[in-house]
Amino acid sequence: MPPRSDSPPSSDVVAQALKVLVSQGLAGQAAHATLRTMARERGLSVTCCAALIVSALDGRVN
Repeated sequence: MPPRSDSPPSSDVVAQALKVLVSQGLAGQAAHATLRTMARERGLSVTCCAALIVSALDGRVN
């Protein structure tokens, strides 16, 4: 049996981050654009930036 990872698949992380942005009042396309812009400004991949958003809600930093 392969070892279990604490990290969800990248598509799940991005979807969770987009839900957070939508809950903050951004529409679907605006949430996508915001996530891409945040990642670019920080020099991160979209997946990594999404993981930071999700971990901030969980109170963890990976």
